Amino acid sequence: MPSVTNQMKTMNFATMPRRTFFRGATLGAGGVFLAPFLRQLEAATEASLAKPARILFFVQGNGMYPDQIQPEGIERPAEPDTLEDRPLAGHRFADSVSPLEPFADRMAFIHGLSGRVALGNHGCGMGALGCFPSPKDAFAETIDAAMARALPGVFFHGGLGVETAPERSIIYNVSARGKGVPLPTQCSPLGAHRTFFSLSGGGLERQKFNANTQLLDFLADDVKRMQQRLNGAEREKLDHYLHAFESMSGRQGSLVKLQERISLAAPEVTERFGSGAFAFERMEAQFEVAAGAFIAGLTNVITVSSGAGRNQVGVSFDGSELNLEAGPIPAHEVGHQKTIQETSAAELHIRTRRRHCEKLVEFVRKLESIPEGDGTMMDNTLIVYLSDAADQHHAKAYEWPIIVIGDLGGRLKTANRYLRYPWYGKPGHRTVANFYTTLLHAVGERRGRFGIEDVNLRDIDQEGALTEILT
Repeated sequence: MPSVTNQMKTMNFATMPRRTFFRGATLGAGGVFLAPFLRQLEAATEASLAKPARILFFVQGNGMYPDQIQPEGIERPAEPDTLEDRPLAGHRFADSVSPLEPFADRMAFIHGLSGRVALGNHGCGMGALGCFPSPKDAFAETIDAAMARALPGVFFHGGLGVETAPERSIIYNVSARGKGVPLPTQCSPLGAHRTFFSLSGGGLERQKFNANTQLLDFLADDVKRMQQRLNGAEREKLDHYLHAFESMSGRQGSLVKLQERISLAAPEVTERFGSGAFAFERMEAQFEVAAGAFIAGLTNVITVSSGAGRNQVGVSFDGSELNLEAGPIPAHEVGHQKTIQETSAAELHIRTRRRHCEKLVEFVRKLESIPEGDGTMMDNTLIVYLSDAADQHHAKAYEWPIIVIGDLGGRLKTANRYLRYPWYGKPGHRTVANFYTTLLHAVGERRGRFGIEDVNLRDIDQEGALTEILT
């Protein structure tokens, strides 16, 4: 079977007339390939051809130490007073993020943003993406969920992760749809593959899929029959169940329309997908699932996490994955500055982040290989890479380093930039919440603020977007 890359190279989405584009939705295989792009364009006006947009949040536990990611030749004052904005070009990347250096012309380091409202013990969990106190867990909507609402897909959101115990398939660690509604993170690559690509699995998987669809339809019909016997509040309660069943059934129908594209985009299941695989092998598999889900048009927002979450406290890697002898390397002990196998904690942090970056590079390269419009899928994608523990193992969050790759289809000015904002409390200081507000503005949701205000920054403007990176 030809690869999805070769299939898509034969199509020129950019030159296709708009009405022909919409009619393609009913043209069999052509409609299958065009469907993800149609969903993007249907929300646009006739006068404006909206570009696709998708975003991947990559949340690594155990802190992102600012000095370990600082580009060489760029000074790092302790508490800077002014905004620094300079190109990355010509500056060698630090060892921990060196695999990302080939993307310097399409990425940015953003330093100096604070996030002290999210403080908790160890990782800040859902507070990291929600800008609210960590101990409150699903206190409000996190930014990945907010972006998912703005960029709807067949699946609302994809949560993929790696943790120490591979037998735990589902955790609730960094994402929430709203107050009291956490979003799941699928920690089994095999389970994640089944969630997104069950239609690519042949006859038996298709039988299961059809059975599930029939069950959802039956449940919806059953709720409708029951509603006829009820009135008032009881009937309204059933409306929520009916909406859920009908929504899931509708998703099943959308997946059938995308079946051929799903089959082409589905990654091959190997030993890396199993519970016996090492942590970085499972991480590679999860990035393959994420890339496939984007390519198939199944969702526009995915959160990949590694040892992140208020109660996860890092991942235990095997020494062989970090060019050491075999044996566990617990991230929690590394965070407490423990030397393991005669290797300092600082060096272990660097090796661990470099391995994460290597897996991220493979994901970027995959999207770069898929044509979209007059460029590639990566041209319309943004990657936000940060730690849920902000700046160190026990977060202080006076500074919350963020690395971004891509510009979301030209919606952001994040190419070849090193940005460092004034220190916490100084004039011109900005917060992680301002950054998240910027992401929402970039996709058309121009709210004034995201998350909770930092009451210790009363004299600092915490409203609005980061104008320096918003087009």
